[in-house]
Amino acid sequence: MKPLLQHIFSILLLSLLCQVSFAQADVDEDAGTATDTLVIEIDAGPSIFIDYGKLLTIPTDFETKFEAGLSFRFKNRLSPNIQVGMGKLEPGGAINNGTYLSEGWYGRIGINYLMPIDNKSMLYAGAKYGMSMFDESGTYEIGSDLWDNYKDGFSYEGLQADWFEVILGSETKLDNHWSIGGYISLRILNKRDKPSPVNTTLTPIDTYAIPGYGRAFDNTTPAVNVYIRFSL
Repeated sequence: MKPLLQHIFSILLLSLLCQVSFAQADVDEDAGTATDTLVIEIDAGPSIFIDYGKLLTIPTDFETKFEAGLSFRFKNRLSPNIQVGMGKLEPGGAINNGTYLSEGWYGRIGINYLMPIDNKSMLYAGAKYGMSMFDESGTYEIGSDLWDNYKDGFSYEGLQADWFEVILGSETKLDNHWSIGGYISLRILNKRDKPSPVNTTLTPIDTYAIPGYGRAFDNTTPAVNVYIRFSL
């Protein structure tokens, strides 16, 4: 998964650098043509967006993700937004001689502050609050040359977690309705459910991954999202 994140991160940085370069070229051109002043306008109104980076996981056996959202932009450069997604994670190495599955739904709500470079490209910063509801299960086997192999498993339902995010992103218009963009976020875990032991002698296997957040044992985790937006 790390090479994929690095690839997406590189695309986002390249997109950001291209946007800044194009904006600077427009500014230089305007400066060379005398007294024309660039008037930057915010296209107010609703829009829908889909994280196309998540769609790349659907053909894989490792994990499956989907995420989409709604946002509204105001002339004062504020943009409240909401996202809904699902995640299903089956990492091969989570348990030796066993399997692990974490799946569920999550949502985020937040607000961005838009910083236009020109009428085509913009940067933005914002904050979000996220919550996930998920189930997890697993199986494991202990082999022995003296006795029969010992097989067991676990299953937890209705687990919850929530977190906060700070983000920095960029976006570029393709035409009057379509735009592409991406953002880098730092997710900060607030609280999460921990599985309870089935009896007093066994320690339960703790949660490995939280849909929408990432690895449960990291109190902070970086993430990269890339999306395509349609303005209504």
